Amino acid sequence: MTAEATSPDQRYAAFRHRPFLSYWTARFLTTFATMIVSVAVGWQVYDLTRDPFDLGIVGIVQFLPSLLLVLVTGVVADRFGRRLIMTLATLVEAGCALALLLLTLRGLHGPLPIFIVLVVFGIARAFYGPASSSLFANLVPQEDFANAIAWNSSAWQTATIVGPVAGGLLYGVSAEVAYATAAILMLAAAVLIFTIPKPAQQTATDKPTMQTLFAGFRYIWGEKIVLGAISLDLFAVLLSGASALLPVYARDILELGPWGLGLLRSAPGIGAI
Repeated sequence: MTAEATSPDQRYAAFRHRPFLSYWTARFLTTFATMIVSVAVGWQVYDLTRDPFDLGIVGIVQFLPSLLLVLVTGVVADRFGRRLIMTLATLVEAGCALALLLLTLRGLHGPLPIFIVLVVFGIARAFYGPASSSLFANLVPQEDFANAIAWNSSAWQTATIVGPVAGGLLYGVSAEVAYATAAILMLAAAVLIFTIPKPAQQTATDKPTMQTLFAGFRYIWGEKIVLGAISLDLFAVLLSGASALLPVYARDILELGPWGLGLLRSAPGIGAI
């Protein structure tokens, strides 16, 4: 072992590896931009319709692709380059932010065009998730893996705190500024991901079958600790869907404006920290 490896301060060990630094920065930027879009869309839709039901639609059209494609996205991540999938998914997300920008510039008379864009956004996120979660394991050696996990989690948590606040402040300037900023951040993230050296990846070469598609479910059912953890997380995610109604509280109850919505959306992240 080298003197560096035995140094008592290993808090930044994962960042010694440049591919992980690029990945971590890209993940932070993508999550940050997603939070901006989330706050901006929520406020804009409620501003258009003043109907809380439409806020529920905003959430469901982004969640359904992940649910419907759950058996596909993991297989794709195993069979193709995860770096490539992440790059393409991030570019699609940037395109969605630009589409929202153009729709806003042209003027919106109803939420339907926003819902359509969000469906595409949700599909991109569905493919981004599995590829992102599995890529970083190939970017650091085993001795720095635990440190990489900690920093990977911190990127998400920090972005979920700062991103909504930034989204509220940017939307307070204008919706166009919020969407343009999100698009720029996602494009920068896509460039960073693409510049990551292609890591060694064991890819699946066999033709997908129903048995391989459901192998993950069988594993989860057989490992009761994993089943319990995933079930707990499932209920937490379902109950957290109530946060979609925060624009109602920010506008009609607390009368705080877009910046207040950003603070409300960042509160769960602060609690998680």
